[in-house]
Amino acid sequence: MDTSVPGRWFRDGPWHDATGIGRAVQAALEDTEAMLRTSARRLRACGQEDGARRAERFAAWARFDLDEPLVARKLYAAAARLRRTPRVELIAGQALEEVLALAQADRGNVQLADPESGALKIIAQHGFDEAFLAHFAVVDDDGSACGRAARRTAQLVITDVITDPGFEPHREIAAASGFRAVQSTPLVDKAGRLVGVVSTHYPRPFALPARDMRIIKRYADLVGQVLGASLRVGAVASAGL
Repeated sequence: MDTSVPGRWFRDGPWHDATGIGRAVQAALEDTEAMLRTSARRLRACGQEDGARRAERFAAWARFDLDEPLVARKLYAAAARLRRTPRVELIAGQALEEVLALAQADRGNVQLADPESGALKIIAQHGFDEAFLAHFAVVDDDGSACGRAARRTAQLVITDVITDPGFEPHREIAAASGFRAVQSTPLVDKAGRLVGVVSTHYPRPFALPARDMRIIKRYADLVGQVLGASLRVGAVASAGL
């Protein structure tokens, strides 16, 4: 099975009725999830770890649509608005507004990953002063939450930066900026490549419920796809192709 080309519901979002998800789409999603899980097991057995992870990622999208149909509908609508946004900076800014609402936060940022070095650079932010922006102008370590999330390509939560050993190099700026907790979620494109990271910050020790984190992750996947596509278009335009 070609797991690089997921079904229509992965590209545009499933059709939902007023009460949730339609029966036909539900059956299609359940079948697709099962096929993708089977493909992942077979790919892993053949030593194709990247393909297995990609299939598992698509399967997780199908499962999210099954578990959270009304939320999924809202996320797909938000992603559709991003696709109509012309510039990467504006896409990042709009996405950050949505994530701040989902994450119950009033401060956060979006960083893009340099395709060569992997270093993270802030492209959109809300609520921070120049000292914070200067300190995190370029992140290429795995002590910060965003750096760890980028290296692992996985969500990361630091519930209290004071007690987290790895965050020690950044505690002074955290105190000056007034945050004690942070969550970071990778933004990945359709192929699973890291595009950037979105982070939200909290004034007290804090961790979001698992359901909220799952919703943020699903939206971040959609944002990563939009950003990835926009960056590719920009690169082609810059090359004059």
